[in-house]
Amino acid sequence: MMIKTEFIRNLLEEELTQRGLFLVEVLVTPANKIVVYLDSLQGVTLEECMQVSRFLGSRLDRNEEDFELEVSSPGLDKPLKLPVQFEKNVGRMLDVVKSDGMKITGKLLGISGGVISLDTEITTREGHKGKRKTEHVLQEIRQEEIKTAKVNISLKSK
Repeated sequence: MMIKTEFIRNLLEEELTQRGLFLVEVLVTPANKIVVYLDSLQGVTLEECMQVSRFLGSRLDRNEEDFELEVSSPGLDKPLKLPVQFEKNVGRMLDVVKSDGMKITGKLLGISGGVISLDTEITTREGHKGKRKTEHVLQEIRQEEIKTAKVNISLKSK
């Protein structure tokens, strides 16, 4: 008998809401390793992760089902999934890969109604050896068109 992802989600829902946290993702491997990613608009402390881990551990019975438990916040290398994660990262540079494979990098201006707004720079050249001209272009991308969206920590927002 394997521990179900939905079961973990249900256990955590009210507890996380009370703590001002939200659930980003729950993964359960075939070997019963439970990985829980939490976040909040202010970020998550190690102490909060430990408290949630203890809470979850106290609700699961190791005698019934052996498991390994890991509770953490998603690192910057993890793709953004939820609208609230996009809200949290407004003003940061994002690398977005769309479902069609097109890659767009830009400053996240906001998210509204499932559409993210990115301020992107497009550089054009006048003629063959003309001077370069950089323009800011607003790109709006629907969340369902996004394959992955990650914070680009190497690019500073201007």
